[in-house]
Amino acid sequence: MTSRRPPFALRLVPVILVIAGIAAVFWNRDSIDARGIVAGIQSWGALAGLAFVVLHVGGIMVSVPRWVLALASGALFGAVGGLFWALAGTLAGASIAFHLARFVNAGAIVPHDLPKIGPWIARAEAGGWRTIALLRLTPIPGAAVNYGLGLSALSWGQFALGTLIGSLPYAAIFVQAGAAGRLAMEDGLDAARDPLLIAGAVGLVVLGLSFVVRRKETR
Repeated sequence: MTSRRPPFALRLVPVILVIAGIAAVFWNRDSIDARGIVAGIQSWGALAGLAFVVLHVGGIMVSVPRWVLALASGALFGAVGGLFWALAGTLAGASIAFHLARFVNAGAIVPHDLPKIGPWIARAEAGGWRTIALLRLTPIPGAAVNYGLGLSALSWGQFALGTLIGSLPYAAIFVQAGAAGRLAMEDGLDAARDPLLIAGAVGLVVLGLSFVVRRKETR
């Protein structure tokens, strides 16, 4: 027994909202920064973590740069708490976008028949969570990865595991940088040394992994 496809009008609504959100982000790209996010979230007090995750989810769905959100998380919650909330927001936002793509498509498009997307999705399905993790280390926009993989046959478990592992290095870099900026402002430059060293070390690892991924892609 096949599942009933949701009405077209119902599936069209989230598409319009996401496109409008992406257009708004692009139009206001010069005014979207970590400082503004920090100022807005701080006013939530004890609910700041939850408010940040909600904002993070919306940001991921409309392609707000992930480094901006991670910087804000580090400045708001510190090196450890910032990493937790950044990864929580990343996983929640990516998962919602993943399922939204499946809801909107509802079998209307067979992605494997598309000349440019089909081979990419087939490789992701063959590699499972490992391929997803590697994709997170590339400069491909996260929104494109989330919505694209939502058209695949990958399970949510594979998607979530690959997203969590692959997002960890970038999140660590920018969360540490955000935490360092906060420490520098509050306690001086010496206090920011350790987070900056950690960010630099993780950055070198990410560069090395990205180099390996690109070499495999070109073979």
